Amino acid sequence: MRGRSLWSRTTSAALARLARLVLAGSLLLVSALAVELGRAVAARADEIAYACGVSDAGAANNLFTGYETFGINVYNGCGESADNGLQVQDDGVNTIPYGATSGWQTTAPAGMAIVSAYVPSLWTEEGLDTTGLVANIYWAGGQQQISDVDGGPYRAGGFFSNYFGFNVGCAGSGGSACAPNGLAEITVTDIQLTAEDTVNPSFGFNSSNLWYEGSVGDSEGTQWVYGQWPLGFSAAAPSGIDTMSASMNGQNLASPSAFPTCRPNDTIWQQCPNGVNWTPTTTLSGDGDQQLSFTAMSAAGNQSTADETIHVDTTQPTVTLSGPADASSAAGPQYVTATANVGPSGLGSMSCSVDGGPAQSYSSSPAEIPVSGIGMHSVQCTASNRSINEYGQVAVSDPATFSMDIGEPTASGISFSNIIHSLKCKKVPERVKVAAKWVTVRRHRNLVKVHRRAHTERVKVVKCHDRIARRKVAVLVKVKRHGKTVMVKRTKVEKVVLPPQVVNETTKRVAYGGGTTVSGILATTDGTALGGRTVDVLTAPDNGLEQWTQTAVVTTSPDGAWTTTLPGGPSRLVEATYAGDNSTLPSTSSTIHLVVPAKVNIHISPRSTRWGGTIMISGRVLGGYIPAGKLLRLRIGVEGVHATVGIPSVRRDGRFRTTWTFSSGRGVVHYWFSVSTLNEADYPYAPASSRRVYVTAGRR
Repeated sequence: MRGRSLWSRTTSAALARLARLVLAGSLLLVSALAVELGRAVAARADEIAYACGVSDAGAANNLFTGYETFGINVYNGCGESADNGLQVQDDGVNTIPYGATSGWQTTAPAGMAIVSAYVPSLWTEEGLDTTGLVANIYWAGGQQQISDVDGGPYRAGGFFSNYFGFNVGCAGSGGSACAPNGLAEITVTDIQLTAEDTVNPSFGFNSSNLWYEGSVGDSEGTQWVYGQWPLGFSAAAPSGIDTMSASMNGQNLASPSAFPTCRPNDTIWQQCPNGVNWTPTTTLSGDGDQQLSFTAMSAAGNQSTADETIHVDTTQPTVTLSGPADASSAAGPQYVTATANVGPSGLGSMSCSVDGGPAQSYSSSPAEIPVSGIGMHSVQCTASNRSINEYGQVAVSDPATFSMDIGEPTASGISFSNIIHSLKCKKVPERVKVAAKWVTVRRHRNLVKVHRRAHTERVKVVKCHDRIARRKVAVLVKVKRHGKTVMVKRTKVEKVVLPPQVVNETTKRVAYGGGTTVSGILATTDGTALGGRTVDVLTAPDNGLEQWTQTAVVTTSPDGAWTTTLPGGPSRLVEATYAGDNSTLPSTSSTIHLVVPAKVNIHISPRSTRWGGTIMISGRVLGGYIPAGKLLRLRIGVEGVHATVGIPSVRRDGRFRTTWTFSSGRGVVHYWFSVSTLNEADYPYAPASSRRVYVTAGRR
């Protein structure tokens, strides 16, 4: 039965002796804790823990551990009734030795200290003051005797202890034992403890993860990383770990919500798990030094952050190849320049092969790759940097390929060739025999066959013979001098036949509408003819616009020569080009000039007029496009005197019309008129004049 408690009136000395007995086993622990806390990181966070929680009836007693002494019983309460809790009561039978105690105690883990306690309902029973038994609440460095409490609340604070408990003990007068009465009891239905967590969370990191691999130095001084990496790490704290997060340069790499959810268990000191191995992954981005941070927060609210500088190079290496696409074999070995772009980690290696042969490694960029030998060659290169992924693989570029054609240099020639055979030719009369034959003739409007007898005819034929020239030549002859035969040089005159000659012209004038023949030769620079090759003949109107078009395609003969005919057209620039092949290089000839004069037609009406009369002069300039401007001039002449005036109006199709009025005069005078073109830069025809047309002024 619960009622007013009776407390014994013990002496102060007895209470002090009991306190020494209760605290004796705890003094060493308190001292050690103080030393450890003195080295701890300055962290303060409170954690609330409950035992026999009223709000959670029937909660397991995970905080307090009971200890029992002969004559005093400890009851494991925390039942479903609010009247039940943690209890200590004498058994009512056995005598309790002096100084013996029995009760409940909790000990906080290292790094955590209990700073206050709250008991919503605390009971003590009658008989404590009649038997010498006392009840105490105690902690490191202090205690409080409890008496005459009838279900009231209890608060204790202002201490810093690694343990907390309550007990019933014998503190009999004069060191005497305590007689049992079965009523000496203390009951605690609920205990709320506030503990201060003084230790920040500590970290543990998995091997071969970003924390280690991205920050260590390699043989070159710094290890660089790229790609996807694990962030495996763990954390621990006295109260357990509530949340963990990872960030790079302040940006979350893995959301804290990805960390396993902790539902704090407030009936134990470590209310969340410790040492959970959290292994999120991240894909790196950007280049350069970046700050990797791991953060952990304990269940009590303390937070720790670990920082490390990570060297990131996510550049995808590339290789650029440059060099001559066509090269001359006469220039010696050629080189292809390989340039690697590998990012801040630097070049690991560059590997190049020529024509599929063994690869050659280069440790610096740019590198010169030698290529030699006539023919088409292929150079292929790859490059890697010094940045690794989680498997230790470096980043490697895609292969880059470059083609080079090494050939013999060639020379192309073009000209308006004229072969002079150096023959002396003349026409001479000659009688020739004509054989008999049948011929068809028309007689009386009918076709009939007539037999012609054999006969002779006198015709003129061309007879040629070689041109002979006299040339002095030196010869060696044997003569005797002083009885000896010696060789001496003599000069004599001999008749020699002159060989044919080829006259090469670079400019040729052709009448309007007429074509011409051009020829050329293709050979290597050492004089070897290139037969069976294709040569393009290009032309461009001589109007300053450089509008080249392909006019003919020819194939060289075995001696490298070629010939083609250019059709009629305007004045043109002419070139021959050779595209080259696997063994020879391209070449382009010099430019030759085909000059074509314009053609002007003129018509005048009337052809005879009086003095003071007017004539109409019209005509057309042939050649298609006619440039704007004063292209035409009218030329007038008479008896050794001539004048020139402009024709102001010329249509785009070349047609023109103008008038001429004669002044007054006497007699009959014959004037001539002609129209001439001028030399215009954008008109692809050479200047030319029309025929002269005569007009009579003054009628007979």
